[in-house]
Formats: sequence, structure tokens, C-alpha cells
Amino acid sequence: MDRGLYCWWVVNLLVVRVTAKIHRSSGPSEWIAKKLNSLGRPFGRAVDIASGAGRHSFLLSELVSDVTAIDNNPELSKYFKETRINLVCIDLEQPTWPLNDHFYDIVLVSNYLYRPHLTNTFELVGPGGFLVYETFGEGNERFGKPSDPNFLLKPGELRKLASDEFVVIEDFFGEVGRPQVAVKSRFFARRMEHLSE
Repeated sequence: MDRGLYCWWVVNLLVVRVTAKIHRSSGPSEWIAKKLNSLGRPFGRAVDIASGAGRHSFLLSELVSDVTAIDNNPELSKYFKETRINLVCIDLEQPTWPLNDHFYDIVLVSNYLYRPHLTNTFELVGPGGFLVYETFGEGNERFGKPSDPNFLLKPGELRKLASDEFVVIEDFFGEVGRPQVAVKSRFFARRMEHLSE
């Protein structure tokens, strides 16, 4: 087995085991892990929005030298001690967007939606950077929580928000069977290298 592939496999296995204990779940999203793995080159900066205990932050740390995990819960800091991941505890739902003038090579969002700042999330992606976004979609109320429409993306909602500066690589909306039956929206896009002025 190729050494790089073996290292990636070992890291993923450890992340799954550690985060399964923390989250009582199967660990990182398979779709997100696959998208991050497809990038195939090292990056400088990444942000994990509404990171929780960092199940995706740890995956990002294998690709990126500078990972910022953002969540509003200071108690999560115990999961990031003695790691290279910088946890920033801020409320992303305050009236004024707290991350103006921040740019990242990878912006990752998992199971989080706050529409008043959704466009701001796109603005975090620097030139040539990627947005990896997976959350629940309209129709998920049939399967359980979340069921509040405020926390469910509509079909094509992220594509409509993506400016002409983004190349959409994947835009999926529909029912999935793993890790549990749910309606998911999965969006993967790259911002062009040269932004229009």
C-alpha cells in the first residue's frame, strides 16, 4: 500500500474512533472526507464553521497547515488541546458578521445553517479556494430533526447564492441512506483564481 494512502487511512480511522466517542456517531461525513481527499494537494488555511468537537477539523488538519475551528461553545476547547487546530469561540449569528476580511483556501460547513449570513460564508472562500457544504434539506422533517424550515436548505439554494466567481463541482439535493436516512444538501464549489473587480 502507498505510504501516503496508508497515512490517510490511519488518520481517518483515528478520527472516526475519537469523534465517535465524542459525538456518539460514526465520525466525519463520508462525503466530506471524499471531497477533501479529492483535493490532493496541501493548502495554507482552512476554516470549519460550527465545528462542534472537530470531527471535520481533524480531517482538514491533514491537508492544511493552518486550521481554524469556529464554534460558539467554549467548553469545546478541551477537544482541541495539544492539537494544531485553533478553536475560535464566537457567535456566528450575531447581527454583524464577525469574520469580515478573513479568507481561506477551504471553507467547510457541516450540519449548520444560518441564512442571514449565508452569503458571508461564500465570501470567506479566497481566490482558488473551495467551499465544502453539507447540511440537511427541506423534506428532512419526514425523518426527524432538524425539522424547522429555518435549519433546512431548499433545493438549489446554495447554487443560487454562488456568484459567477464560483465553479460548481457538485450540487446534490436528495434523500440519503447513510449514516441515517435523511434529506441532505451537498455543495462543492471552487472560487476562480482571478476575481473580478
